[in-house]
Amino acid sequence: MRHLLLLSLMILSLQAATGFISAQKLQTMLQDKDLVLIDLGTQKDYLNYHIPHAVHTEINKWRKPVLKHQLMRSTAEIQKEMQRLGINKDSQVVIYGHNGPKEALKSSYVALSMIVNGLKNVAILNGGFAEWEDDDDRRLESKGRHNPKGDFVAHYNKDIVVDMAYTKAHIGKVPMLEARPAVFYYGSLRSNGVKRIGHIPKAMSSFWKDKFEIDGTLKSDAILKEIFLDGYNIKPDKEVLLYCTGGLEASMNWFVLSQHMHFKHAKIYDGSMREWANRDDTPIVRYKWETFGY
Repeated sequence: MRHLLLLSLMILSLQAATGFISAQKLQTMLQDKDLVLIDLGTQKDYLNYHIPHAVHTEINKWRKPVLKHQLMRSTAEIQKEMQRLGINKDSQVVIYGHNGPKEALKSSYVALSMIVNGLKNVAILNGGFAEWEDDDDRRLESKGRHNPKGDFVAHYNKDIVVDMAYTKAHIGKVPMLEARPAVFYYGSLRSNGVKRIGHIPKAMSSFWKDKFEIDGTLKSDAILKEIFLDGYNIKPDKEVLLYCTGGLEASMNWFVLSQHMHFKHAKIYDGSMREWANRDDTPIVRYKWETFGY
């Protein structure tokens, strides 16, 4: 009975999901005074063409190098960048990337950074800039924009981003999903910048791109349910921990679970394998998918 109740709540949550916004919906919002539209393409791409009213930021404003890996920037740094972009506490932020292989992941990481620091209304443009550009009737502009400085005050949520010690202590205690391609998970190939190959014990392979169609739009809610609830047997009211190579790929799995499917306790190990696998004191296994038991 409890499982049926959870499933019913999950279906209702999916029907009310707001993590991704369609190009059609965005078009109706362009004149909204609370909209802050953010372009994450390169500066060249942004100045070539972007969606009207979009302001520009870059991923290095949100991530900082730490030894061989990167981590989210400080709350003070993120607050400063959010204010520069014109964000206030009531802003509706929509983020999009252009058409490069990591543009969608930059969008999810910036969204993660904003949400971790207290912003409530953050969405990703479903399909990115390509989806907007696909309709010849939608306007584009090339002039750079700057919004008036916002007054957003950040409040860090310590329950979302976890470190290596937390991850190590929870092996076998909570389900972990790895967002890298399976060839890296199994250790058939080595991830760029990662010394040791394989995956964290008990983790399950969950390539982030499997949640998207070929055109870059999110798969249907029914398929997402099959992947996460049926395939991995994870539950919306239980903890799940996401990791990848260096934080970007896992941020998309985190965004889909927490913002679209409304998982309450999705956490992300930001350092991921570029921290974990560049050390000699962390456990790693290869060629083995260990079923998580709980």
